[in-house]
Amino acid sequence: MPTESPSFEYIELENLQFDQVNPRFPTSLDGTDQQVVLRFMLQDAGLIDLMRSIAKQGFFPGEPLLVSPVTGAADKWVVVEGNRRLAACTLLVSPELAPSKQQAVRDVAAGADLSKIVPVPCLQFPSREAILAHLGYRHVTGIKEWDPLAKARFLEQQFAQETGTTDERLRNTARSIGSRSDYVGRLLTAFRLYKRLEENAFYSIKGLSETSITFSLIPSILAYSAIVTYLGLKASQDLDMIGLDESKWEFLARFIFEQDRDGKSRLGESRNIRTLADVLDNGHAREAHERGTTTLMQAKQLLGGSDSAFRGFVSQADQSLELARLEMDGVSFGPHDVEAIERVRLSAVTLRKAVQDHIDESV
Repeated sequence: MPTESPSFEYIELENLQFDQVNPRFPTSLDGTDQQVVLRFMLQDAGLIDLMRSIAKQGFFPGEPLLVSPVTGAADKWVVVEGNRRLAACTLLVSPELAPSKQQAVRDVAAGADLSKIVPVPCLQFPSREAILAHLGYRHVTGIKEWDPLAKARFLEQQFAQETGTTDERLRNTARSIGSRSDYVGRLLTAFRLYKRLEENAFYSIKGLSETSITFSLIPSILAYSAIVTYLGLKASQDLDMIGLDESKWEFLARFIFEQDRDGKSRLGESRNIRTLADVLDNGHAREAHERGTTTLMQAKQLLGGSDSAFRGFVSQADQSLELARLEMDGVSFGPHDVEAIERVRLSAVTLRKAVQDHIDESV
């Protein structure tokens, strides 16, 4: 058994296990099933390259796996850091285990010198908690950063281990990664909003899952107080989220993540988040936006007041009709085009009459 300080040892491959709660694993992944883990790992094209490197040069002892003892199992170790390298070694030694890319795995394994691969160099830590403390800076703010969702999962694990008030726990978690408590608080709040998404089956948004989501958009929207207030949160570091308006979170989630046929969301680029915040902070613009009758840019025009918005929309309609006229060459017209243009004409006539009535009433 290890002492309080980590010790360096070579461990046989069969005594090493994948980390079931690895922050980089999707929560839907069964970390106890080796085949499931290997299939997930092989989705990363870089794993084959890693296998080639280890097959050619051997396992570099200068970057050992970080392991902690398996509870209730003598001489068994969980690989808390280095699961990709564990997968690479496993497939080099036993290529028949590959659930996908079998030929590529066999080809790489055929040239491997197993004497340079197993047993595997490891740093034995007394507990998983001791390794997490070691990993904080390295993967959250350091040189080998995880993706934002993996960072958030890791910080959630770290936060759960802390004691004291929420502020104290945030400060201690932040200190472990060399960051600020407000950043950690915002990322943890974003993660809990993500969990609501997950619990609600991602609101049935087509194509959205834990592996496809752009998680970084969630902490990004929490950087704007108008969006925080819109959601019913007390602050961007509101971990309890007692006041969260679920319907408004669903609306925002759809706005940010739901994509059209061209693969574009209603938000568009992340730089539009500031515009979204401005719209949600304005009652008139927000109401129009929530009805879904305007695009974000159209709702933005409402921020200038009714006069500015009205004239802007009329100007856009005029410009659009002119552009349509210029694009007539080569178009195969049909009755539906005539019907569409007639609807536009009737809308214009109705609008003109309404404007004239307002003028007449004010005289």
